[in-house]
This record gives sequence, structure tokens and C-alpha cells, in this order.
Amino acid sequence: MGDAPRPGLRVSHILALAVVAAAGALLVARFLIAVSGDAEVGGKDACLALQPEIRSTPAPGFTLPDLEGKKRSLAESRGKVVLLNFWATWCPPCVEELPSMAQLQRALADRPDVAMMTVSVDDTAAQVKKFLEQHRALFGSIPVLMDPSKKVPESYGTKKFPESYLIDRTGTVRYRFINKRDWSSPLALSCIESLL
Repeated sequence: MGDAPRPGLRVSHILALAVVAAAGALLVARFLIAVSGDAEVGGKDACLALQPEIRSTPAPGFTLPDLEGKKRSLAESRGKVVLLNFWATWCPPCVEELPSMAQLQRALADRPDVAMMTVSVDDTAAQVKKFLEQHRALFGSIPVLMDPSKKVPESYGTKKFPESYLIDRTGTVRYRFINKRDWSSPLALSCIESLL
């Protein structure tokens, strides 16, 4: 005959399993709330959920050529909320981020009080044009400015790519986003709208 189970062990096992199950259920519930609640999170909370570095510094001004050689400046967007992105065609995370930026641009298409602008640090406009011809669906029609010298990103403190900055209507950098983000998420849209 085998040994009969000891009642004390059975109760302790049941209690341990109950604690593990409760902890697991709590984690699952928190995850589901976070995932389903993205659209409900607004304002500063939405921005903080994107894990930025918080700033409150004047955005360095700049004037750079676009892909056609026309000079464009940050000052043209004064009075608007600006999402400024520094990137390069040779940067895999930059390229991975592009589709979500294009989706965000489409979501903001009817918002004249928001501007999106990218600055490429590639060596030549020809490189970027060739890349965009092959990946136009990824990028949409976000303005691309050229800065092969990398002086403008450096003036913002950017060392690696991609990096994005959210600038408020007064020209103050409010948030710095190091590395790629999903700009198509409801959180990103809520964050930008919180600055309007």
C-alpha cells in the first residue's frame, strides 16, 4: 500500500497554487487594461506611456534643404505642434519606424495645427530619393530635410538614430524619444493632441 497524502501538505500546495494563480490573474488583468486602455489614456499620461525623456528647452532653430534643394526652416511651423524626427536610410530601426510615422501623418492630415518633419543624415539627397522611390508606401509624404553634417541633430543632443522630439506651439521641446516608437498607436495621437 502506498502512503496516504498528508493533509497539511495538500492545503499548503493548494494555498501556494492559489497565490500563484491570483498573481498571474493580476498580471494578465494589468496587461489587458494597458493594451485595451491605450485609446483611453490621454494627455500627459499618454506621452509618459511612450517613455520619453521630459524636456522644457527651446527648440534649436534651423534651416535645411529639402530633397529638391528648397530651404525649409523650423520657424515655418511656429504656432504648431511639431514632431521632428532624425533618421537615416542605413539605420534599420529608423526604417522600421517609418510606416507608423506615415500612419500618424494620415491620422493628422486634417489638423493644420500639427506638423511632422524629418531630417535625414544621409550623405546625399540622391541616396534618400532612391530609398523613398523603393519605400514610398512606408514613408508617405512627410517632408524630408537633409543634414549630412549632422549639425542639427547634434544641436538637439542626438547621437544615435532614430530620435524624435515633440515641440509645442511656443517652440519648446517637451519630449525627446530615443530610439523607435510606434507612432500609429492611440497613445502617440493622444500625446500630440495633449499639446494642442
